[in-house]
Formats: sequence, structure tokens, C-alpha cells
Amino acid sequence: MLIDTHTHTDLSDGLEDTGTVLSKAAAMGMDIISITDHDCIKAYPKAFTIAESYGIHMVPGVELTTKNEKGCNCIHIVGLGIDTGSEVSAVLEKITKSFEDSEWGFLENVNKFMSERHPGWIPATKIKPSVFRNTIESANQQGINISEKEMMDIIFNPDLWVPIEFEITLEDAVSYIKDWGGVPVLAHPFDFSNDVNVVLKRFLDAGGEAIEVCKYRYKARTEMLSTLPVTELVKKEREMNLWTIEQAKKHGLKITMASDHHDDTRVMGMNPEEYGIDIMWLYDL
Repeated sequence: MLIDTHTHTDLSDGLEDTGTVLSKAAAMGMDIISITDHDCIKAYPKAFTIAESYGIHMVPGVELTTKNEKGCNCIHIVGLGIDTGSEVSAVLEKITKSFEDSEWGFLENVNKFMSERHPGWIPATKIKPSVFRNTIESANQQGINISEKEMMDIIFNPDLWVPIEFEITLEDAVSYIKDWGGVPVLAHPFDFSNDVNVVLKRFLDAGGEAIEVCKYRYKARTEMLSTLPVTELVKKEREMNLWTIEQAKKHGLKITMASDHHDDTRVMGMNPEEYGIDIMWLYDL
């Protein structure tokens, strides 16, 4: 059995359209999938129709980007089983518009930063799929070797940020998802070099209901993972996921599994049997 409740399309920061993501999922024999674009549900209802044609159980979803706060930077909350109607879209479009306005200013500041560090820098010109990806791509084209970890250090430089007019907190995200009839899921809890215990406590205090076992082998941009060789990275991934499962059982959280797929560099799908977890609750969404 394979499931993946955290994937992206080119409607947010993925590189593949909805049909491509689902055709690849079908080719792999995926049983359950959710498209969880950042602050966006434009993949629906088309995704329902395509998934049904492949015999895949589609769980409607979204990934909400929350406000950077002390000890909880860039926390992402996935909403599974949410309504995909116009009221939800209106809130998400407000979030997206504010984020995009900020990103254009941020891109300008990143280009200025890179030009000061690398004379002759040719500016990145787009915010899609992300300033992070586009800056790395521009650097590679110019023969500048920059790792994802180095790029993350730049991305998290507060001097480069531009205020976002409408942001939501972790608590807001959990509340919105519940109002939309969904289950709030703490996505990739070990990501972004936050203290996972602090993040988990805030999520629990906010009324979060589920947590994600993740393919951290694709998220080696954190300080903890960036220097590990592949074999050690996969071993560390298992340790983090076993901790996640232990905490889920301790606090009564549901468990789901995800790759955070954006393109072919992040292969979709995880097998619940690998960790012996029950994901049948997803069929009710």
C-alpha cells in the first residue's frame, strides 16, 4: 500500500500540473493521495475527477503557511478533508495575494544581496515556483555553487524580508482548517531547524489533530540534516519518524505519511506497513 497526503502542483510551488502528478501516482500504484498546494485549492475539483479515473482515493487538502514567530519559523499546517468551496477560496486568495506582494519585494532584496556577494549577478526574475528555487537555478546557470542549506540561510535572513499584509498564526491555521471541516496536520515537524518540542506543544495547544511522518531525505536543508551522507540521512529520517509516531500515540494524534512531492527529485509515496501505523482514517475524508 502507498499513500501520500502532501504533494504539490504548479499551482503553487510544484513543477508539475495536476494531471501529471496524478498520472505518476497511478503508475506507482498509489492508494491514497492529497494535493496540498500552498494556500491554494485550485487543483480541485479537477483533481477529484482524475483521481477517480485512476481508482485513487483523493483527500482534498491545502498547506497553510503560517506567520514567522519566535521559535516557530515557517511552520506549515496541512488541512486534510477540507471543503473546497468559494468561502475557503476567498480566504486563501487573500493570503496568497498578500504573500505574493511580499515575495516580489523579497526577490528584489535577495537579488541585491546576491549582487553584493557575487559581482555581475544576473537577477532572478520570477517568484514562481519560489524565490528559493529560482535563486538557486539562477546561481547554477551562472556557475555559482550554492547548496540548499546556504540558500536557506539567505531565505531566513530577516533583513531581506518584506512585511506581509495578511498573515495567519499557527493557531489561526488550525482554526481555519477545522472551520472548513478538515483535520489539521502538523507537516514535516522537524523541518526548518525549529525545536520540534516547542512546535509540537504549540500545535497541541492550538487543538491540532494529526501529524506527518515524512521523507526527510528530501528535506536536508536543515542544519541537522545538511551534512549527513545519504545512508545516515535515511537512518536519521527513520529516527525522526519513530519519534513522531511515539508522540502521536502519547498525545492521541492521528498519523499520516508524505513525501512533500514537488517534482521528480522527491519520489511520491510511503508505505504504512514500514512503520506499522494505521492510516485507515483517511478513507473517511
